[in-house]
Order: sequence, then structure tokens, then C-alpha cells
Amino acid sequence: MQKLLTVYLDNMVYAKGRIAVGSFADKHGLVEEHLRSYLQDGWAIKAIHGFGGSGEHMTAQGWVIVLLEK
Repeated sequence: MQKLLTVYLDNMVYAKGRIAVGSFADKHGLVEEHLRSYLQDGWAIKAIHGFGGSGEHMTAQGWVIVLLEK
């Protein structure tokens, strides 16, 4: 069985004094945090690829595509 996930990563949440309301700010930038529940449930990462995003400024955003297999 396979599962395809997309994970949005954004380092803006690490700016001092910044609070991101209504988001997964505590998890952005940490792929393991986004996937932890799947990995603990026996899923394994089969493939991982990055796409899109920007790193031209002091902030960086982008997506990670993860193929999980069980």
C-alpha cells in the first residue's frame, strides 16, 4: 500500500517574536514532525522530492513530496 503526501515548509515561523496563528507553525521546517504519526504507524519513506518554493530572500518556502509505503 502506498500514500502520497505533500508537506509545506516555511522558515518564517522562526523569526523572533513572530506568531503564526491558524497554521502548523510549530511543525514548519521539520519534515519529521509532519510525518511522525505515519512513521510511528509503520509507514516507511519510499521516495522524497522537493518542488517549487523560493529561497531568494531571507525567508524560504517550498514543498516536499513524500511517497510512503506500508
